[in-house]
Amino acid sequence: MMNMEARLDRLEAKIDKLNEALVKLAEIDIKIENMAAHNTTQDNRLNKHSQTIDDHAVKVATVIKSSGANEWFIRLLIATLVGGVAFIMRG
Repeated sequence: MMNMEARLDRLEAKIDKLNEALVKLAEIDIKIENMAAHNTTQDNRLNKHSQTIDDHAVKVATVIKSSGANEWFIRLLIATLVGGVAFIMRG
């Protein structure tokens, strides 16, 4: 009888350990699900920022292209003004 009780006590202790392990696994599973959801949220945010950066890159390229033409116009205007002032002062 004593032997049987000892065996049942050991079996009960093992079942308790298994129960605790299952509870820990469930907690870990919940943490993993939360981390996966957070990761998805972060991916979406990064994709949104990446799209915004791409849009700004296109705008910057357009501005650089138009500013190059404006720069040449200003240089031509300055050269004309300098030439005109030199012509007036010469004569």
